Amino acid sequence: MAGVEEWIMLLVLVLTIATLASFALGTRMNVRSGERVAKWLQDGLPVISDKTTMTWIGSAALMFKMAKAKGPYRSAEIVLSFEPRDLVLMWLWARWRGRRDVMIFRGTLTAAPHFELEIFDPQGWMNRDAIERVQQKSWTQVTLPNTNLRAYCVGALDSARVRTWVTLATQAGGRLARLSLRRQPPNVEIHWLLPNATTSARAWFRDVREIGQQALRIEQGGNDAFDD
Repeated sequence: MAGVEEWIMLLVLVLTIATLASFALGTRMNVRSGERVAKWLQDGLPVISDKTTMTWIGSAALMFKMAKAKGPYRSAEIVLSFEPRDLVLMWLWARWRGRRDVMIFRGTLTAAPHFELEIFDPQGWMNRDAIERVQQKSWTQVTLPNTNLRAYCVGALDSARVRTWVTLATQAGGRLARLSLRRQPPNVEIHWLLPNATTSARAWFRDVREIGQQALRIEQGGNDAFDD
């Protein structure tokens, strides 16, 4: 009997050490990814705001808060959401469901649009609410050629304009998972799979700024430009 108890204690010890080791390793992997992307973002953040605060949310999310943005945005935030690598079983389950590291931009415009737009990858793990939204309202589908994305709108939006926004959201690099324009804040929300650091962060956020600027142009009928 003592032998069985010893084996059980040994098993518990091994599992405990493995759990702690995997937690430390997974946390470190997320922190290193966060540090890499944060360094990359430094060149692009001034396009949206001159002052940004950075906060870790546990070990699976890093938030950049811009209480006072500029150009078309009143305020904005960027969230880096990582896979839960510090919890092995949860990480395996989440990865099986399709979860990946993503970068999320949320911005509140200086004036709310009177239309709504949802562009999303129907296989994306964070897009279930977008699918539910377009099923609950009288949304009009917009054809997007040569892409796995789906687009739906409420209000007067031509397909050329929608395709332009898709181009802006992807031309600086990164795989677009969702682009949402809403009447309620945050008026602009964009999801990408976490980008690598070989693209230009400044070019990236110029395109994000242009998306907000074009949304305002539809409302105001103007052609105002915003400087860096």
